[in-house]
Amino acid sequence: MRALQLRLGLKADPIEYRYSYEWLFRLMAEEGVQHLQLGTFFELYQLSDQWLLRLRDCAKDFGIAISSILTAHRELGGYFQTDTAWHRVARRNHERLIEIGAMLGARSVGSNPGSTLRDQIGAKPEGMKCYLRNLKELLCFARQRGVERLTMEPMSCLAEPPTLPEEIAGWAHELEVFRKDHSEAAAFGYCVDVSHGYADKDRVIRYDHLALLAACLPWTTELHLRNTDASYTATFGFTDEERKKGIVDVAAVRDLLHWKAELLPVEELVGYLEIGGPKLGRDYTDGALAEQLRASLLHLRETFLKPQKEWEKPPGPVVIHTAPPAPALSLELRHVQLAPSLMCADLCHLEESVRRLERHGAELLHIDIMDARFTPNMPLGFETLRQLRPKTALPFDVHLMVKDNDFFVRESVALGAQMISVHVESSLHFDRTLALIRLLGARAGAALNPATPLAALDYVLERLDFVLLMAVNPGFAGQNAVPSAIRKISDCRAYLAARGVKIPIQVDGNVSFANIPRMVAAGADILVAGSSSLFSAEGALEDNFRKTREAVARGLELRHGNSGERG
Repeated sequence: MRALQLRLGLKADPIEYRYSYEWLFRLMAEEGVQHLQLGTFFELYQLSDQWLLRLRDCAKDFGIAISSILTAHRELGGYFQTDTAWHRVARRNHERLIEIGAMLGARSVGSNPGSTLRDQIGAKPEGMKCYLRNLKELLCFARQRGVERLTMEPMSCLAEPPTLPEEIAGWAHELEVFRKDHSEAAAFGYCVDVSHGYADKDRVIRYDHLALLAACLPWTTELHLRNTDASYTATFGFTDEERKKGIVDVAAVRDLLHWKAELLPVEELVGYLEIGGPKLGRDYTDGALAEQLRASLLHLRETFLKPQKEWEKPPGPVVIHTAPPAPALSLELRHVQLAPSLMCADLCHLEESVRRLERHGAELLHIDIMDARFTPNMPLGFETLRQLRPKTALPFDVHLMVKDNDFFVRESVALGAQMISVHVESSLHFDRTLALIRLLGARAGAALNPATPLAALDYVLERLDFVLLMAVNPGFAGQNAVPSAIRKISDCRAYLAARGVKIPIQVDGNVSFANIPRMVAAGADILVAGSSSLFSAEGALEDNFRKTREAVARGLELRHGNSGERG
């Protein structure tokens, strides 16, 4: 087992506007804590170089090293704004923070990457691209300034990436690839908060704090040590009273780190106590900060820094609790989903059309991307996705009818697609393309033209999240369904069931009020609704939604009557 040296540090956040740094350094020296992580404050970016050098020298006088800097707020989050003016401010301040780190002698400089605004959640993919593009350039900037490493802190909600294990790994891999090609870049790593778990909007805990720590280990270069409650709502320290209500077992964190030390990129790991302290600005609370800090540091010395010889093996396995992730996009087979086809919408007023679809309960937006080669049409393009993505939180269901699938897959994911279906008939390396879709974080679907047999799926079922069956030959709206359409849906349902595969069947083409009941009864789970249903010229959108749902209900009754299964 690889030896790992754990060190204890303190983040400076709780003294902000309350105590001096000299007060904090004296307390740290008395407690034997030698590593400070400087938390940012609003004036820091404007303070003179002379002030920063005096702070460094003051720390040295007490035997304290300012080993790290990490934002205390979200002030570098402008990369996730849709207004580019915010990008420039974030970049300017980010560069200044790196310069500050260099002057203070910090080995690492880091931040919370930023947050997508809740009412503009569709802008998240573009925000992630903007952040990573700037961070790559900043890695080179940091190396030039003498800073060893840039860090980022994974967070606890989907609006503040990286959060889920796939985001954490995906960002790290992208930065690793960049560094291999750019020897002039500084290192990067994660500053992992051991109190961060992920609970979804229904407060269901999908990943507990140990699960997310485990996901971060290959890139973890520093830690935040703090406690939290069972629902990950509040954070606090490790006093006797706080440990009674908290769920973070510091010994379990320590054991996980030691027993998985070979995964870590560093041999010395500093864990910084990070607490906010008592209520700020009260005569009856501010004075309690020293006692809180000392009590928490005492517990961490006795547990986090416990010598390895005192625990040759853990008393039991480290238990990591996870539940299947619950992304905004759901493909569970619980009900029939409606995916309006945007090529049938009013393209001159597309944003308004999407707003109306949202109000009436659309669950997906089906976007047909064609190249005029695989199909003789080209109704929508990448610019449509680019401009629409920040306007809606509805998942993008992209149906590629193109020759160069891998190119279009990468571009579609970059523009915010959550589902991508590719045609068997156009794919040279079909398995590889499906794997690419999943690797990039989207759901992978196989699209079959009317004459393509289901046997084409035999050796890619493990790669699939859904199947798209064309009821018409692709390329144009307004066609009649081919005679075999209903039979193929039924055959596909039986085909998947016989192989124990539970994925949705999506149907596209002539999904009309008349055909919907038979399509649903045969096994359709996602309906791509176009000119013969939701966008029918014979009725208003509200009426068309009502008639479509009534048709779905009739189909589910038929399905239940035929098989006794749920739809």
